Amino acid sequence: MLRSAVTITTLCIAIVGTGIFAAGGYLKSKTWAETASVDQPLFAEISTTSTQGLPTAASSTAKLSLPILVYHIVRPSYPSDDAAVRRIAVTPQTFDEEMSYLGNAGYHIVSFNDLEDHFRNGTPLPPHPVILSFDDGWSDQFTYAFPILTAHRYTATFFVFTNAVGGQGFLSWDELKSLVAAGMTIGSHSESHPFLTHVVSTDALWNEIDGSKQILERRLGISVNEFAYPFGAYDPAVITMVQRAGYRSARGDFFSGDQEGDRLYALSAMNAPTTTASFEQRFPIR
Repeated sequence: MLRSAVTITTLCIAIVGTGIFAAGGYLKSKTWAETASVDQPLFAEISTTSTQGLPTAASSTAKLSLPILVYHIVRPSYPSDDAAVRRIAVTPQTFDEEMSYLGNAGYHIVSFNDLEDHFRNGTPLPPHPVILSFDDGWSDQFTYAFPILTAHRYTATFFVFTNAVGGQGFLSWDELKSLVAAGMTIGSHSESHPFLTHVVSTDALWNEIDGSKQILERRLGISVNEFAYPFGAYDPAVITMVQRAGYRSARGDFFSGDQEGDRLYALSAMNAPTTTASFEQRFPIR
């Protein structure tokens, strides 16, 4: 098992409300293929705050309080972990405590599909809904997070970028198939994890967005309906292409506290708190 040592080349801290999002490693317009010699780079997220001129979904304009939690690293902590890693890494014990707390505190785990159906068709949601998601497709998510999710009978969406599948430290196709068989959802995180807003070629952008969808659907035998923007970066052109590719929703990273029916392709999300105390503070008992 790869020890999942993380190399940080750049650190960017984005302040969102009272939360701090760490964005470390490869904050230039590099693809995974260009950095693949590094054991495990950190593909962290940058909050996206622009709301001007975004294409809207054909759906309700209603608002809904529904946090979307984003996990990247779930594994034991190592002495070599630096501050940037510690800002987004969650130990298996903490992850288990967070999952237990959600149920005990009155929250209900729902899927992106549930959220989409709520806004498009008026399908009701349970009280205090929460969505769980994982980015990048690290193999540690399968080793440590997946058994905990299964034990709690929770579902989650795993966003993977297809060029990395089967690579050292990343989920394999067989592991992705096991996740699907257990009721988890697989979403696209592009082909090579670039800043999509920096991709100049229309054909290259289409390959990142639609090509990754086609690969996942062909290899896994499923429909892939959700997209997560690499680094949380999107603009109107990117959103339009995500819609054209047939995705039903797309997740950003800026956490507003609410989801809006006419912004299904710019869903807000938050990096999961990394301590049980901070998690409980963010999610008070209902």
